[in-house]
Amino acid sequence: MDWMTIITQALDYIEKHITGELTVDDVAAHVFVSPFYFHKGFSMLCGCSLMEYIRSRRLSEGETQW
Repeated sequence: MDWMTIITQALDYIEKHITGELTVDDVAAHVFVSPFYFHKGFSMLCGCSLMEYIRSRRLSEGETQW
């Protein structure tokens, strides 16, 4: 599986579970990649860590609910 597919599937999973408990291990398991490898690849391709991305998405979701 190529990295674009992995990231796309991970982002879909994150969006569906954005209000729940999310960890690198959870997302990596969903896309069948080791947590270490996934974290490195996500950071390199997206320019931020997975947890930074999740935090940013949760904050933006909170803004739209007001």
